[in-house]
This record gives sequence, structure tokens and C-alpha cells, in this order.
Amino acid sequence: MASKVNSTPTLKGEDAAKFIEKLNTPSSKNELKSLKRADEIFKKITYIH
Repeated sequence: MASKVNSTPTLKGEDAAKFIEKLNTPSSKNELKSLKRADEIFKKITYIH
């Protein structure tokens, strides 16, 4: 039997404004460096299915 799916939380007010502002702000050099490093490591992981 299927289980009930809860509704997804929605950002409102000040939290929503901060989230949009963060999305519109360019990433810093440190953030980009960290993302590239994480991507390199992710590509090295082999998945067993």
C-alpha cells in the first residue's frame, strides 16, 4: 500500500528573499574551487549496481 506524501515546505517572506538573492549572487573563487574539487571526486566514485 502506498504511503502518504507530505507537502514540500515553501520558503516565504524574508527567507525567500535571501534565497533569491543568494541565487543571483555570483559564486566566489573559493566556492568555485570547492565545487570543482567535489566534481572531480564525484567522477572518481564508481557505483556498484
